[in-house]
Amino acid sequence: MSNFMRAVRAVLWSFIGLGGRRAEADRRAAQLGLLPLIGVALAMVLLLIGALLVLAHFAAGT
Repeated sequence: MSNFMRAVRAVLWSFIGLGGRRAEADRRAAQLGLLPLIGVALAMVLLLIGALLVLAHFAAGT
């Protein structure tokens, strides 16, 4: 599995509890390092905010 996918799984686990057991998530986070995890987390947060803004735009009908 690529490092990017490991980072995504670690971030998803921290956000919503997906991706396996706590020990596995800790091991993945230790293998990846801090900067890739921060980068992936920031990108996922921005995507979530963007999706919510688009959804609100369409729900408001404007």
